[in-house]
Amino acid sequence: MLPFMHHIQQRQIEAFRAVMIAGSISAAAANLNITQPAVSRLIRDLEAEIGFLLFNRVRGRLVPRTQASKLFHEVERVFVGLDHISRVAQDINAESEGFIRLGTVSSLNKLCASVVLPEVLAAHPRLSVIFDTESTERVLDLVSLRHYDIGLICSEYVPTGLFSVLLGRGDAVAVVAVEHPLAQRESVSMEDLSKERLILPGRTSPLRLSLEKTINAADINTSNSIEASLANGCRLASSNLGVTITDPLVAKTSSAKVKILKLEPAMSVSYQLVRLEKARPTGPSALFEASFKKAIENLLN
Repeated sequence: MLPFMHHIQQRQIEAFRAVMIAGSISAAAANLNITQPAVSRLIRDLEAEIGFLLFNRVRGRLVPRTQASKLFHEVERVFVGLDHISRVAQDINAESEGFIRLGTVSSLNKLCASVVLPEVLAAHPRLSVIFDTESTERVLDLVSLRHYDIGLICSEYVPTGLFSVLLGRGDAVAVVAVEHPLAQRESVSMEDLSKERLILPGRTSPLRLSLEKTINAADINTSNSIEASLANGCRLASSNLGVTITDPLVAKTSSAKVKILKLEPAMSVSYQLVRLEKARPTGPSALFEASFKKAIENLLN
């Protein structure tokens, strides 16, 4: 242990964490129910103890340095661990069936909420659930930090250190309004789409990365495109604002009135469950995994 570590106070770490999460001194102070000068003093004292600056002071704002991000990663491990212990104690006291902390990307959000969780909770009525929707990167990061027990992503890539289970695989689709001229077709090609306004997935979506390769190869001009989340893409397409390329599960679970078309060439979309432990899950976790596999298979077949 470094010689200065025993001087660090819990309140200093709490202030640091609050600033990193809230993004400002004022918001952190409000969350901690202390004054802004008190937060600033705690941060300065922490920096003095550890021997390096955590933030750059820019026009009255604290901008996290690289060192702050690295420290925050470790701080979160501690806080997540304490939160886990607290919840286990609560479950033991309440004689519950435990809890599942679940993080999912938006394209699997609706299927999870409408089909999978109801089935799991019907079988385990005393189960507690934390259910969040995050980006792929955030889901993977929080699973690795043990903030989530289970992560659900739409990506082929899983970082080293995480165990993955393939839940299903489908092909991306094109979605248009029911009155759109292409709605009379069963499939569309890149050449067809070159004449249309495209509604593209967000830049952080794995599907967007695959799509950009195909678009570049077909030399399609996307200067008048719209960029939106997968779910919003279907809503925009239903308003006849363009053609969206989206995840097949998003298209089939969307409430928007649209026509779903086969996309040529095909672009594969993989659905994976990720966790830290390789051991076969039991109880509610096993049912959750089996239910999700079945739900995806029913929708895609």
